[in-house]
Amino acid sequence: ACDVLVGTDARATRVLAKNRTRVVVNHSEIPSSQFVQNRNADLHMDQRIGAIADVVGNERVNVVEANSLMERLLGDTVFSNVFLLGYAWQRGLVPVSEQALLQAIELNGVSIDKNRAAFQWGRIAAEDYDYVAQQAQLPTEQPKEKTLPELIAHRYDLLVKYQDSAYADKYEAFVTKVQQAESKRDDESMPLTRAVATYLYKLMAYKDEYEVARLFSSPEFKKSLGDTFTGDYSLSFHLAPPVMNAGIDEQGRPKKTTFGPWMLSAFGLLAKFKGLRGTALDPFGYLAERKEERQIIEDYKALIEGAIANLSDDNFEKALAFANLPDQVRGYGPVKSMAMKEFYAEADALKSGQTRGVQMVQIHELS
Repeated sequence: ACDVLVGTDARATRVLAKNRTRVVVNHSEIPSSQFVQNRNADLHMDQRIGAIADVVGNERVNVVEANSLMERLLGDTVFSNVFLLGYAWQRGLVPVSEQALLQAIELNGVSIDKNRAAFQWGRIAAEDYDYVAQQAQLPTEQPKEKTLPELIAHRYDLLVKYQDSAYADKYEAFVTKVQQAESKRDDESMPLTRAVATYLYKLMAYKDEYEVARLFSSPEFKKSLGDTFTGDYSLSFHLAPPVMNAGIDEQGRPKKTTFGPWMLSAFGLLAKFKGLRGTALDPFGYLAERKEERQIIEDYKALIEGAIANLSDDNFEKALAFANLPDQVRGYGPVKSMAMKEFYAEADALKSGQTRGVQMVQIHELS
């Protein structure tokens, strides 16, 4: 199951048999059309793998982080399928000779050396998975959740890089106001303050032209290029800047234009002007999208201020719901504009004591 979504499709599960079928699963959420149509799509990875195990038996399922391993070891997740093939072959699950498989890779003529390496890495993983994970430097433990002070300090530092200290100070001052209001309750976890610290930052750090330029011209991005690619390569950037409207595509979204590697220099220059953001001299600030992004920050703060004005156990859940509303504000351009409309609709529904709910993509039932 190189793709768990396909692997749990009814057409695939019909061929599974209890105590007979063996399954190797790629534990990676590969983006599908569901993610395009619904930004809240959830593949329910663990449920899907559990459903497969229920059919064939727990001991007959091997779960492998193929995408993560191949991205770190060979620089691209495209080799994960051949990696899984090597894993399955080493376990005796593929009744074809190694020579025949390697010859097939050679005859295919695409990235022969790396595909051969992926196959061998898969074989090694089948015998000593921990060794391969160690070579790939995969994290062995889930990162610990930041404490509230750590979260606030981290977001503060990011906003300094995004704009400046004055901008970050506004963030910290507002979060502190919420913290003071919530501190009167007997709950050390401070869920309301944590939510505001998370989502106020998200709204304040909107990806405008200056931020895109800063990220692409950053030393971290340049280092990632050097770590990922070798040899003779060139860069292309597919952008749809509002100031260079190239028309609308079939889905009603701005068409993208391809720019060459010279854009790296342009990004470096543009990033130096981030201090103009939000001022009268900001040429991008007059765009409708930028006005919407600045306005929603103020509207969110107004919602929270109203919610904490008389905070009590009776209205706390409602205040928390307000605080979490920006979770739905994602995407760019018209996608983000639509998400903002949903934000305001949800806010109005909460004010009137109603809930609209969020549509989730459900797991297909296994027969």
